[in-house]
Amino acid sequence: MKIHEIPLRFVKSFLIEMEGKRGILVDAGTPGSGNKIVNYINSVGVKQIDYVIFTHSHQDHIGGAHELKVSLNSKFCIDENGKDYLEKGLVREPVVHSAFLKFVFSIGKPFFFKKTEGVPPDIILKEGELEDGIEIIRTSGHTNDSISIYVNDLNSVIVGDTLQGTRNGLKYPSIYENWDDLRKSVEKIKSLSSSMIYVSHGVSSNKFLI
Repeated sequence: MKIHEIPLRFVKSFLIEMEGKRGILVDAGTPGSGNKIVNYINSVGVKQIDYVIFTHSHQDHIGGAHELKVSLNSKFCIDENGKDYLEKGLVREPVVHSAFLKFVFSIGKPFFFKKTEGVPPDIILKEGELEDGIEIIRTSGHTNDSISIYVNDLNSVIVGDTLQGTRNGLKYPSIYENWDDLRKSVEKIKSLSSSMIYVSHGVSSNKFLI
């Protein structure tokens, strides 16, 4: 078993490579990312993606969903609070707590907030085991539909945007909807004592700055 980081412009998708040339894909990147993700999956010899799991419903995580739906015979999975954004292609605008990011989003609005074709989810995620060794953890705060994926065999967790990575370690993100929920979710992640924490933005590590 192995976790691959798939770089997509300023965000990442993740491939959990499993036995039998099976895999689980986490997130779909921005619109237009589908081919790059599928090409990566093919390049490492994974033949079947059982699930596409979305850590939350911001556009840089679900934007390529429809492209993947065309290419992959997979079950698409999201938290209940993100269902409408995925299914209807709705745009979920980030709640930003950084002057720099507010400026970036203001000039990049046509790119960041572009409505896409919707994809109906096959599975509404609940906290607990999705399959043997793959556990869904509710980690709201960044958004109210944010989840993390714990991979038992690797003692590793994919946290989406619940944490942001720097060269020195992990910190709180500058985008969040509920500060109290975010802090509680980060404490939940810390309690796992994981060997590696994979983040969608920045450098993945197991070192906390908070």
